[in-house]
Formats: sequence, structure tokens, C-alpha cells
Amino acid sequence: MKPSAVGGKLASAIPWRRSPAVVFGTIALFLLALAAISFWFGVLDNRVPLARHGQITLVPAGYMVLMVAVPFAIFSLIYAEIELGASRVFQESPTRLHLVCTFLAVLDAIRVYISWAPTTARSYPDTLTPSSFAGAIAFLAVATAAFVWNICTSTRNPAPTP
Repeated sequence: MKPSAVGGKLASAIPWRRSPAVVFGTIALFLLALAAISFWFGVLDNRVPLARHGQITLVPAGYMVLMVAVPFAIFSLIYAEIELGASRVFQESPTRLHLVCTFLAVLDAIRVYISWAPTTARSYPDTLTPSSFAGAIAFLAVATAAFVWNICTSTRNPAPTP
């Protein structure tokens, strides 16, 4: 059997486009694998500043990748519970919208961090406040609304016939 035929059968067996748990879980696993590789092989071993307990601490960049994976992992677990526990089937459009809004929230949080990190070299670094994350919070609110919309538009999975 050709590898493309095996891949085609696998792709058709897993309804990944309609399963938000698979889509969000795949992204979370990719980011977790990237973080694990960075820890084991020192790929992202350079230190980046992180505000912790009122102090600026330098941590490996791999920890930042772990923080980026968190929202995707949380949504994946929630979706998996809904899909498996409540036997719900989700539509593609709300899932895509939710995914894009989650990406934008994460990217805006990264943008805020990247603009703040260079100021830590000064004697008085910039202060991060909730208003610094207004864009990320807004995208997260839209992502939450898309999540709720996705749940509301989901349908019950019909019981398999014997």
C-alpha cells in the first residue's frame, strides 16, 4: 500500500476538520513538543525576562512556548469533554472562528511581551497593567463568544445503529 493511500485513509477516518478537540489538541501538542525539544536539546535555551513576584527573572524561552500552549490545551480538553461526554458534533465555521480568535489573542499577548521585554534592561522598566493586554483580552472575549456560539450550533451525534 502506498504511503499516500495510508495517509488518505487515516485522514478520512479522523474527522479532524469537524473536531475542535483534535484541531486545538494538535496545536497544543505541537507547541508542547517544541517546548520539550527546546528543553532536551537546548534549542530555545536563551534566557528571556519574566515578571514574577514583583521581580524580573530570566527563564528559558521554552517556558514561554509552554505558556502559549496553555489556551489551546484548555480549549482542547473542554471540547473533548463535550464531544465525548455529550456526544456533540461541531460545525466547521464556528470552530475556525474560535481558532482564529484564540490565535489572535495569543499573538497580541506575545506582541505585548515583545514590546515590554527590552525595557527590562533599563533601571525603571515599563509596567505591565491589565490595560496593556486590552487587545488580547478583547480577542479572548471574542474567542469565548465564538466558543459559546460553537457549542450552541453543535448538534447531537446520532447514536450508531447496530
